[in-house]
Amino acid sequence: AFQFPVALAPATASRAPSREAWARRCLTRAWKTSSAAAAKDSDDDGVESSKFRPKVLCVGDALFDCIANDDARGVSVAKMVERNAWTPFPGGANANVACFLRLVGSDEDGDVLENLFRETGVDVTMLRRADEGIPTRRVMVTRSIEGDREFGGFYGGLPSNTFSDCFLDISTVADDASDAVVEGVEWLVCGTLGLACEKSAEATRCLINRAVSSGASLCLDVNWRPVFWPEGAEERARDEILALARQAQVVKLTDEEAEWLLDIPAEDALKNPFVVHEKFPDASAVLVTAGEKGASYYMVGHEGFVEPFVIDVVETTGAGDAFTAGFLHGLLSMGVRIESFEKEVGAEEQAEAIESLLRFASATGALTCTKEGAIAAQPSYDQVESFLIHGKKVWV
Repeated sequence: AFQFPVALAPATASRAPSREAWARRCLTRAWKTSSAAAAKDSDDDGVESSKFRPKVLCVGDALFDCIANDDARGVSVAKMVERNAWTPFPGGANANVACFLRLVGSDEDGDVLENLFRETGVDVTMLRRADEGIPTRRVMVTRSIEGDREFGGFYGGLPSNTFSDCFLDISTVADDASDAVVEGVEWLVCGTLGLACEKSAEATRCLINRAVSSGASLCLDVNWRPVFWPEGAEERARDEILALARQAQVVKLTDEEAEWLLDIPAEDALKNPFVVHEKFPDASAVLVTAGEKGASYYMVGHEGFVEPFVIDVVETTGAGDAFTAGFLHGLLSMGVRIESFEKEVGAEEQAEAIESLLRFASATGALTCTKEGAIAAQPSYDQVESFLIHGKKVWV
């Protein structure tokens, strides 16, 4: 039988825990620990630095989501800007998951992002700053009456390829400190927006090859955002995203992205995630999220569906990224490599372990929808735990 760490060990069959109890026992501090930085070593506390090495390295986006204010729901970007009815929130697909390789601007926005990462315990060893005059990306985000978001272009009407994240050069992170991070991580989390720019795409692929060859597992979060890509580049985008996804141990995508990328109807992708997994036969897990419709998964031979949680939606930016953070945190807390999950977790425990893991991930994503902003809205472990116990938010 799989031996959990003492603090995480499930009860015996005679006192079997509920799914929520198992999840609470297995997972401890979702958004923070599932970032690459569990903490940086300190010479003062006498703890060996290797004990605190980053576990997850994220290669992705650090930007500001300029989200329509509550009184601007249902209006266009032009109207939103005209009314000055928007608020900038730190975000970016992989910054929402967290430790981090990316290029941010040498501007005030870049300062805010770097300080935020440091304050929240994210290892910024591989964070780089762009040359003067190259801005940190700001994405204009409209909101429907229901709170669903849509990306409507970039601040100031600037073209997508003018922002700092497009200029990541792998040579800038090829020093000894960066090599130590890459060689020591268990997971590399990567989005697909960086593929839209040639320079950052080359750097992303190079880093993936370095990390995987050093023993890291790749978790790919498919992000199809046409506004990031040049006009007429949809087929190229599909080919490049699909090629990268086929290298991943975990592929996470929405039901709508499954339809766009794989030509599988969104409803079928959610109801039968095995058909999605067939497109990625080397993946250990395929995760399909669908917002208020729930989420499904196919993981090491186990298929399931997670019912959606009932929440009051304020704004949905970052929910999928929080889902990814909760999922990876769970695996790290279990101390199990996904490649060896079937060997290390007893056959009789696998289904419940996976279901609990996905419920925790879904709860983490759901709670992110109850506040504004992708990073600001991420819940603490205690909040996720409380939500799973009570079935609702019982805090302000």
